[in-house]
Amino acid sequence: MDQSTSALEQFRKQWKEEVSARSRKSDRRPSEPRTLEKGRRPSDVRLERPVHKPPTRHPAADIKDESDHYSDVERLDNDTSGMIQRIEGLSVRNVDDDDFSVRGSSKEPKSALEHYERAVEKESQGNLGDSLAHYRQAYRLDAKVDQSYRNKHFPAKSKPTNSNPSNAAVTVPSTAHHSSKEPTETLTFTQLIESFADTQICGVPPPVEGDPPPPCGIKKLPTEVLLELLRHVAIRDPAMFVRLSLVCKKLAYHVSTDNAIWKRVALGSEFGLASQQYDFVTDIQGRESINRTLGVDVEGEDEDENTTPSIVTEASFPKDTIWRDVFHNYPRIRFSGVYISTVNYTRPGGPSATTYTWSNPIHIVTYYRYLRFFRDGTCISLLTTNEPIEVVHHLTPENLNYVRAGKKEAGGHHPLNFTSSAPALFKESGTTSSSGTAAPPPSAQQIMKHALRGRWRLCHPSLEPAEPINPGAATSTPRPIYPGDLHIETEGAGPRYMYTLHLALKSAGSARAKHTTKNNKLQWKGFWSYNLLTNDWAEFTLRNDKPFYFSRVKGYGLGY
Repeated sequence: MDQSTSALEQFRKQWKEEVSARSRKSDRRPSEPRTLEKGRRPSDVRLERPVHKPPTRHPAADIKDESDHYSDVERLDNDTSGMIQRIEGLSVRNVDDDDFSVRGSSKEPKSALEHYERAVEKESQGNLGDSLAHYRQAYRLDAKVDQSYRNKHFPAKSKPTNSNPSNAAVTVPSTAHHSSKEPTETLTFTQLIESFADTQICGVPPPVEGDPPPPCGIKKLPTEVLLELLRHVAIRDPAMFVRLSLVCKKLAYHVSTDNAIWKRVALGSEFGLASQQYDFVTDIQGRESINRTLGVDVEGEDEDENTTPSIVTEASFPKDTIWRDVFHNYPRIRFSGVYISTVNYTRPGGPSATTYTWSNPIHIVTYYRYLRFFRDGTCISLLTTNEPIEVVHHLTPENLNYVRAGKKEAGGHHPLNFTSSAPALFKESGTTSSSGTAAPPPSAQQIMKHALRGRWRLCHPSLEPAEPINPGAATSTPRPIYPGDLHIETEGAGPRYMYTLHLALKSAGSARAKHTTKNNKLQWKGFWSYNLLTNDWAEFTLRNDKPFYFSRVKGYGLGY
């Protein structure tokens, strides 16, 4: 009890001393400076509060040095004057720079274009909310404000016109002497080719500047020898002959204008009209026609009467014929590939008996028709669901003969082998032919089991439109026969039937295109089945069938 009383008295004494000390400080005049001695350390300052009391504001915080005060004022004045100079030095830049503009930002936009410009400016700053508001306001005022903005800030630049270019094309003659007032004349294709007549074959430049150029033997050949070489190339491969025009101007001139070479190609038996068959020269099985062997006319007419010509000769054309156009435009069957018809159609399917469905399924049916022609007047027809990549390399006469006469077909008794050409081309006891050729794989044999032999012929170009091939059939609609139409006869479903196809040679490209590929499409005109026993015709409807399109097959070579 005595200890607590003494502690209380001690606290009261300290509190009175502190109150009296504060009262003495408040009695001092405000003008009296309150400074600290410079040599006094902070540790020597006597604490005027008890240790157990919370800290109050330190008296040194209220002391201000007059020198520091004046230096701060002067520093503030200097910084203010420098800032004013920098602000006055700012200038408003072009709005296209998408930079922030200090003076222009205070002006509120009024027109649609100004709102659009402000929207672009806000968008570049990342302020998407204000940018969207300005975009909306701009489009409310003008629905085509974006075009106005584009015309103002991104005007269309006009292309500079060079009246006399140094790198002028070959279609501009004598560009070195042109003036800015003379109009430039464009050469036609024929004039351009004629301008290459006096050019020479240039050799290959040297691989390193200063070295002698490589020798060029064709450069020194006479024109007669060069044309003879080009003729042999054209007979061998017309496509390679045409690609020679890309070598130099001299060869381009000869390839385009030499009518004698194109005449040989157009009338030749390799790829020209002489390779086409305008009459059936074989039977369906590929054997030579008996009438041709005996020299008897097919129709039984005398030789003096006007009969259908069997070949196309030079006499069928006028003297000024451009044989290059004849080769490209006249109807021709191609032998270096296969004609493929892809048929797709849908049919409804029945619902499953074990499941409950709300709708019936739809089946998509896809099948293919293949036609490959040969120079001897024969052809192979195939209807299958196998894709072209699985069929075209096996569509050969050798594989078809092997399937018809092979041992695996029960000693050659194929369903369609009723008139097979004897003797068999392959041995019955082996898997290789008599010449040692390996047998086709099982997949090829399975595909070629359904192939049909046939023969083909074209209508002569000099013929007039005639009646359809079966005018007596009551079920068929009369279809006139035009020059270039294609007739095919193949085996039927059995020995008593025969199929007859009537097709027309067309071009798959546009009719207006000048350089489109010719004779690459076979359009359906009729499809019949003929009963050899009852002499009856039955017509197929061709509701889903599509045209045939030619596809080049590298494995066939040039079709020889």
